[in-house]
Amino acid sequence: MKTGIKLDSQDQKENTKTTRNALKILQHTAADKENLAGRLHEKDKLASSSYRNDHKRKPSEDKAVQTGESVITAADLTSDEPSADYWKRVAEKRQEMLDESLTENEKLKGAVEALQEENKACKEMLDESRALVEVLQEMLAEDDGNGTTEAAEED
Repeated sequence: MKTGIKLDSQDQKENTKTTRNALKILQHTAADKENLAGRLHEKDKLASSSYRNDHKRKPSEDKAVQTGESVITAADLTSDEPSADYWKRVAEKRQEMLDESLTENEKLKGAVEALQEENKACKEMLDESRALVEVLQEMLAEDDGNGTTEAAEED
């Protein structure tokens, strides 16, 4: 079942004329090997580029507009629903606090990583010093053992 919008016969004639004209234009450009459909002619390109160069562009400037802060009144705080300005300020304060906590967290994360590296280095030094203590104790034990055996041999 086809559903559509009925057009007046005048509208239908205009539509067919415009579509046929468009087809003729496209067929003409498709037959032309140098100027394929959808491309601009060289003359049009040159004309549009020279037009653009004739106008001097003004450099754009960024301008910020400072609006005055509205004051929160007692009515804003005591009414059933706070004003939009109140919520705006609350959101700004929360954003500032979130930014501060984010920077603090980043600093703390860096400090934790530095402390972990330092702890790792200290553990390595501790292991090395324990190994050195064991070696020294063995050397002292050997010296004591050799010293007592030498003293016993002298008697």
